[in-house]
Amino acid sequence: MGQNCEINETSIIKNNNSFSSPSSPYVLFDTKKSFSSRLTHLIRRDPTKNYFKPSQKPKKINKTEMILLDPTDPKYISIKSSFVGRPLSQSKILGIFELCMPTKLEERHEAYKKSLSKKTKKNIKDITHRMFHGTTSNCSPERFIEELIFNKEKDEEIVNEYHVERKFCEKDCGLCGIVQQGNRTKYTKTKCLFKKNRMWFANDPYTSLYYCNGVVLKSVKSMFVVDVIKENPGEILIVNKERATLPRFLILFELSECYRNA
Repeated sequence: MGQNCEINETSIIKNNNSFSSPSSPYVLFDTKKSFSSRLTHLIRRDPTKNYFKPSQKPKKINKTEMILLDPTDPKYISIKSSFVGRPLSQSKILGIFELCMPTKLEERHEAYKKSLSKKTKKNIKDITHRMFHGTTSNCSPERFIEELIFNKEKDEEIVNEYHVERKFCEKDCGLCGIVQQGNRTKYTKTKCLFKKNRMWFANDPYTSLYYCNGVVLKSVKSMFVVDVIKENPGEILIVNKERATLPRFLILFELSECYRNA
């Protein structure tokens, strides 16, 4: 889904006490190393080292917060386990971000969820469906992770969390748009002549894969895990209300060489 970006910055946080103190030998990385090796070095820290603890989540969020999950996190493991079947089972997950969307979007989503639950007389969990949503990107998705690697200029600015104020694409980038604003109907490409623009979500990542710039066009792809509020479940859920959706996670991954070169 192509999507404009009306906001230009957000915060990126490394979770699970992953960053080292200024005296740690892991602060700097060899820029000649491959992205994959630097990412592995970034995530797999020595637990005996004295790392900073993340501060508490602010009560009100104005800009989306992106929290890079540790591979041992139950949320990470759960999402990774959904990547089954070829070619996803052979894909390499570069990182999974938990998204803390702006408070106004969270509140609007929660209000709609309660309203539909009351209207249908169903439990909230029965109308909340975790779905996948593939999207296109005009930028390099891996940059979200690369920004979390310390560089020499940042050594004196180490705080409890490592925040990055990041510039985003200004238009036609589904990745940047959804991270900041959530799913927006006005940017969807599934338009109908007599109906509102509608958004599509799949209950398996394989279906959503083909909306991630195609199967072989780009090496690093982005896919969202979204909570979709709908009275009944389905393999495909189609909605035209923005408040019925809320992005929860962002998966950055790349397919194996055999599929990229197919």
